[in-house]
Amino acid sequence: MPDDADARDENRALSADGVWLVQMGICTHLGCVPLGEAGDFGGWFCPCHGSHYDAAGRIRKGPAPRNLDIPIATFLDDTTLQLGA
Repeated sequence: MPDDADARDENRALSADGVWLVQMGICTHLGCVPLGEAGDFGGWFCPCHGSHYDAAGRIRKGPAPRNLDIPIATFLDDTTLQLGA
C-alpha cells in the first residue's frame, strides 16, 4: 500500500474481507513497543510517550506522527503468511 493511501480499514487490511490485518508493533514516534489491547481506543498504547492507536493501528492521540506501519505481506496459501517481498 502506498504511504499516501487512505487509512480506512479496508485499505489497511491484508484480506479483501477485512479479517486479516498485519501491522508492525513499533511506535512511529520514537520506536518504542506499544502495548496491545490498551489505550483510549482499545488498540495500541505506547506508555513511553503516550501515543494511542486504534485497533487498525491508526494514530488517534499523542505525539506519534503517523499510523503503525503496514509491512509487505502476502498469503502463500490458507495457512502461510509471507512477510516481505
